[in-house]
Amino acid sequence: MNFIGSLFKFFIVDVLGSVLYFPVWWYTEGFFEIVNWVKRGLSYRWRAYSFSVWMKNFLVPMYGQYDFAGRVVSVFMRFIVLIGRGIAFIAEAFGYLVIVGIWLLLPAFSFLFFFLNIFQGLAKLI
Repeated sequence: MNFIGSLFKFFIVDVLGSVLYFPVWWYTEGFFEIVNWVKRGLSYRWRAYSFSVWMKNFLVPMYGQYDFAGRVVSVFMRFIVLIGRGIAFIAEAFGYLVIVGIWLLLPAFSFLFFFLNIFQGLAKLI
């Protein structure tokens, strides 16, 4: 293949094809990649908060104090800790949801602002 043919192939297939394929990739493969990233992140946070360990030891007295007061304080403190960790987990899940929403809206807003900028520039010329 000669130089002109290679240059033509580069511009038509590689450059134009990449530009046209970008939205398809963004909303298909890219979206599935970010969803898998969110799943991994939430799974990691669930393990880091170790809800199962806290629930398994919910009624076990802390610091080996087996009297009534020690048991009440232990259950109360574990209940408070589980509520706090649950709120933190929900806040992180909401943060991930915001990131996914931004991922979905970013190309649309980018194209919108791009075309608005072009039209405003053209309006100034007229």
